[in-house]
Amino acid sequence: MIITNLIKIMMFLSSYFPLYIMILIIYFEKYFDICTNPTIRKSLFLFAVIAAIVISIFSFILLCKSSGDRELIFQKVERPDDTIISYIMTYIIPLLSIDITKNSTIIVNFLLFIVIGYLYIRLNLVYLNPLWAIFGYVSYRIDEDKILITNIPYNNLKRRKVVYGYYLVNSIFVAKHKNN
Repeated sequence: MIITNLIKIMMFLSSYFPLYIMILIIYFEKYFDICTNPTIRKSLFLFAVIAAIVISIFSFILLCKSSGDRELIFQKVERPDDTIISYIMTYIIPLLSIDITKNSTIIVNFLLFIVIGYLYIRLNLVYLNPLWAIFGYVSYRIDEDKILITNIPYNNLKRRKVVYGYYLVNSIFVAKHKNN
């Protein structure tokens, strides 16, 4: 249970990878003059963003390096809907409203991040990860109750009834093209 939740937390943090990069780009010149004008707030913010980037990269490396030979038999595979796009839209609020010079926006965005994270973990939404989608790993619903994360093209999946890989958590299965 603890390991499962740690994996979910790591996957949640990695799902915001594009946001971390955007924050660094937007605020780098304006606020990250840490060498010439250090403040605790700026230093903590920069540390948090860099730590989240490192966790994101680590989780993606784990996804790429992990493999398995468990068999998943399925009858029906459905194309992904716009869940990734909807999830990305949650970036707009934090990206447009954060101002690291104001405690109120930091607190509000932190609370928003915590609420989204709690729901992400509680509702088992680890398959909503734009970072994976950017690198070709798409989430499909299979047999109404499972999620398949794979880089196998949809047309190939439709012709299959079995894939090999591993369970990431609960009912979320990862199958890589190179293993199938």
